[in-house]
Amino acid sequence: MWMGGSFVSTKRDPSDMDVTYLVKAQFYDDLDRETLTDLADLTDAAWCVEQGMRVDALLLRLPQRLSVSQLAPSLLDEKTSESFRDLGLYDEVCQAIKPQSVHSVPSDLRRGYVEVLL
Repeated sequence: MWMGGSFVSTKRDPSDMDVTYLVKAQFYDDLDRETLTDLADLTDAAWCVEQGMRVDALLLRLPQRLSVSQLAPSLLDEKTSESFRDLGLYDEVCQAIKPQSVHSVPSDLRRGYVEVLL
């Protein structure tokens, strides 16, 4: 799980937490439609607000851990290719530079996040 947002900052009155749930491919691929729907609720901002949760969330399928020799051929698989694309994209989003006009940090600093392994 990646956690970011003002709850993992020095902000005195944090407003929300950004959470990216990272689910291993073998577990994600075995989830039934009902469970995926329940998990989708956790990433629905309106649902979170209705539940009194101050969370912006996202659910990502982690690619399988592969040896270097297996990596390139595995990218031909649509699910694996999407997993790597999404993982890289959201890593960049979580670390995006915040404008200095919004926050009092130098504009060349990246945001970052905390990774929690469960």
